[in-house]
Amino acid sequence: MYTAVDPDQARASRAVLARLGEVVEWGERTFGPYPFSSTGAIVERPGDAGYALETQNRPVFPGAPSTELLVHEIAHQWYGDSVTPKTWRDMWLNEGFATYATWLWEEEHGGDTAQRTFDALYAGTYFDEAESDEELWSFPPARPPDAAHISGVPVYQGGAMVLHKIRQTVGDGPFRALLKGWAEKYRHGNADTGDFTAYVEESAPEKDFGGIWADWLYGEGKPRRP
Repeated sequence: MYTAVDPDQARASRAVLARLGEVVEWGERTFGPYPFSSTGAIVERPGDAGYALETQNRPVFPGAPSTELLVHEIAHQWYGDSVTPKTWRDMWLNEGFATYATWLWEEEHGGDTAQRTFDALYAGTYFDEAESDEELWSFPPARPPDAAHISGVPVYQGGAMVLHKIRQTVGDGPFRALLKGWAEKYRHGNADTGDFTAYVEESAPEKDFGGIWADWLYGEGKPRRP
């Protein structure tokens, strides 16, 4: 475990980075064996980078990260750095999973349940700005309209909502098995949305996922029912 922190950010980063081992161990319980031989973090000054980046083994943060952001970027070691999308259009397989990881972390550490987060997003009370709520439904998570939108709100939050719909359909235990199985099946490989939907359907052949794919993954606009 290696960390490199700009001296200006050392004090502000100390408490969160002290939880790095805890976060990785939680990820192993939730997603399966950690896919690499080392882990860590790089913390830059806030003005040196405009966003966090899930670089393999050592995510980069623009200033001292929050615990939520640390969880998000560590989750990317499984979903994004090990299981890597075949095309940029499949970015929701990275960002939806990492976003949902923060929902699970909050749920298990005294915060909102994933269901409550999902409900707030659907009700339009999650974001402080109305523009973000409108953007959530501006395109389907699996169909960003162009390169400028591959990191849009639908890819992150909409992608996480797709995963929550799957969890509602299969139940908590099978869903957690699905998270681990997906990371294991495509470990250190490439996968696209079609691979994922096929995997989900094969994992629970008795369930019907057609409505989720049609309304939440590929559908235009806000689904009529949460």
